[in-house]
Amino acid sequence: MNKPDIDFDSFSKEILAAVRPIEGYLTDQEIVFLAMTALYPTTEGVVLEIGSFKGRSTVVLAKSIREISPREKIVAVDPLTSPSYTDPDLKGAKSSYDDFVANLKNAGVENNVEFHQMFSSELARIWDRKIRLLWIDGDHTYMGARNDLELFLPHLSNGAIVAFHDLLRLFEGPNRVFAENILLSEHFGAFGFCRSIGWAQYFEDPKMNQDFRKDKLKYYRKLSRLIPYSALKSPLLLSRMEKLKFKLFRAMIPHPPLTPSQWLRELTSSD
Repeated sequence: MNKPDIDFDSFSKEILAAVRPIEGYLTDQEIVFLAMTALYPTTEGVVLEIGSFKGRSTVVLAKSIREISPREKIVAVDPLTSPSYTDPDLKGAKSSYDDFVANLKNAGVENNVEFHQMFSSELARIWDRKIRLLWIDGDHTYMGARNDLELFLPHLSNGAIVAFHDLLRLFEGPNRVFAENILLSEHFGAFGFCRSIGWAQYFEDPKMNQDFRKDKLKYYRKLSRLIPYSALKSPLLLSRMEKLKFKLFRAMIPHPPLTPSQWLRELTSSD
């Protein structure tokens, strides 16, 4: 795998400037972390993005992998409609397609994106490639997030990274699926949180992940405290006290920004 020899701090500033005009929900620190996961491969395979909206994360990923190879492409899938109540508000528009295409062109990455305008379940039926980074930021319902993970789980390379967006916000899907299907799975080892992103490393052989079992159970207990506040009631109906409790429990989960060296030290080599 090619790892670019670049000044990551300078590259981060370029990425932030490039995506600042694009509407989206990634914070600056999340943008930098996402760029890092694409820029420093942990194994072989493609980068798959589930959920593109207007292309904020798409541009981040595409610009990052282009540093590895100018012709490298990410794969992105999104119907670019609003089929789920957890999707971004299109404010009366039927699709975000025009904005998505325009943003890719303005960022100069249209040739570094293989885009599929469909549901992830439709793409999964024809998918036959290994994945090194699975970025899940689509349907934030429990079934939506779980299906996105389960449909592409068989295609993960050893050492691949799975990352969920909005894990530490009031959405049931990313929170619950990460807790139950990642932290309680013997196939995931190294893991962590960067702002509202939760990430974990996959290995087919459970022996590769044994050293992380204790920490995974510890953070499962921490993360599971958040689930009732997003699963049992609409966030709009939460009382002021319930919102304060959610924020308190969230604060107990470390989710600081990470540098490439800090992140890479936490991973297991797939060699």
